[in-house]
Amino acid sequence: MSIEEDGGFIGFVPGRLEIKERPELSVFPYNVLFASHKITNRKRALYLPDIESFKQDPDKLSMRYHNDCGGKSWLLIEYNPLKRSYLGQKFVNNKSVMEASGNEWSMFFVHFTMLGLTDGEETGEFEYKL
Repeated sequence: MSIEEDGGFIGFVPGRLEIKERPELSVFPYNVLFASHKITNRKRALYLPDIESFKQDPDKLSMRYHNDCGGKSWLLIEYNPLKRSYLGQKFVNNKSVMEASGNEWSMFFVHFTMLGLTDGEETGEFEYKL
């Protein structure tokens, strides 16, 4: 994570989703956090997994994540076990606003979250503790 008083970027690397009875879900994050670029803004959007949306095909596992602040914002995260790669898409008001891909967990999530919040995305307050 990088935080600068005058802006910069904030990228978040989530922990893995660990459910003892569902080991196939461990390729997905526990949650996904997007935040404003400026520390003084203190806005964030937290996305939580929708376990019921999990789908498994031979070349793709996918799951949706919903914004905990409500609204029509959601994420689609896909994992390709053959290529060991991720694809993430962010939708705001049901329109695709960005996507990122990558093979390595940490860098994928840094790239996915570092663009921050999108106009129209429901947000809540975020506490920064430096």
